[in-house]
Amino acid sequence: MAAAPSSPSSRLRVMGGLAAMAFVVHGGNHVRRGSPYDLLWMCNVAPILLAAGCFFARRDLAAIAALWLAFGTPMWLLDIATGSGFILTTFLPHVLCPIVAVLAVREMGLARHAWLKATAALLALVGLTRALTPPEPNVNLSHRVWAGWEATFPRYDRYFALVAAAAALTFFVLDRALAAWLGRSRRGAADGMTRGASTT
Repeated sequence: MAAAPSSPSSRLRVMGGLAAMAFVVHGGNHVRRGSPYDLLWMCNVAPILLAAGCFFARRDLAAIAALWLAFGTPMWLLDIATGSGFILTTFLPHVLCPIVAVLAVREMGLARHAWLKATAALLALVGLTRALTPPEPNVNLSHRVWAGWEATFPRYDRYFALVAAAAALTFFVLDRALAAWLGRSRRGAADGMTRGASTT
């Protein structure tokens, strides 16, 4: 696997700018609406990790953001499908940033053990969220079973253990899928360069 660049390329700086813009615009909307605690949702923290990863050429941060968004965005879509409302700017972290994250990982390469880092970072974020946010919005499922699932999961500890295990498994599968995709992409590029050189 190729080493991460020592300084950000112009492409990475553009990607970092897009991720930072997504965080500022969407986060500002939450503050304006009087719900600053929503800034700590995993998918709202991911853009700032992605921006830092791009600006400082830190592929571990970009990989964590990519894995978090790949896990959180389907949950966001399910939430909308089951009747939850949404605000327009939420498309920035959930649609724009996953695309930027994949491009950033492709640019820098995938960090080793990205799934473990994403899992550890998520657990740390949940702990921070539980300490800093009120129970009512249940940010990152840090306080109780998500509304509507209480009958299936009467105990919060078992519910959270299942969610954490599902997240870790998802991160692992996505980590391996990204590694395989990046490997094929690099082999294809190398083969193209070889064929091009052989015709000159």
